[in-house]
Amino acid sequence: MTLKNYQRVKIALTIILALVISQSLVFKNYLIPIALMVASALVLIFLRRRVSEVIADERDYMVGGKAALLTIQIYGWVATIAMLIFYGLRDYNSAYQPIGLVLAFSTCILLLLYSLFFRYYHRVSLADKKYLYTALVLLLFLVFMAFALRVFSGEDNWLCQNGEWVKHGQPDYPAPNVECK
Repeated sequence: MTLKNYQRVKIALTIILALVISQSLVFKNYLIPIALMVASALVLIFLRRRVSEVIADERDYMVGGKAALLTIQIYGWVATIAMLIFYGLRDYNSAYQPIGLVLAFSTCILLLLYSLFFRYYHRVSLADKKYLYTALVLLLFLVFMAFALRVFSGEDNWLCQNGEWVKHGQPDYPAPNVECK
């Protein structure tokens, strides 16, 4: 397969994915897009191995690595600042707190994944102390996540029942100001 044909297949799969995902969202079916994304990724991996031409060289990988590092750093800063703002404004609108938590956890997971892959590609041995420190940090993060899920798990929140917001426990914020359906 030539590089040009491979790129055409990639574009065609992207268009098909966009159409299927948009229609699936309209019909509230989320399993079909996930299955199609996995299938198209497998097809692209299979076809990429069949390409006889050079797809990328060392310079492309070096530039891509620098761009990925800069992207992760910028996302980390922007998401952390946005998380602090949303979490600080949670008294004005209770919907800001979950947005802040999602930003916080997604940033932590992104940085942990980056750290793990970075260590993997540097071929860290089990005897290396840095690996032990990374494992310890990961374990502490998992304990913190379990604690945070327990504390923020929704024991004290508002539930929608029969078209009205009803207290569940002792929420420390007012009832949502959106219509309960």
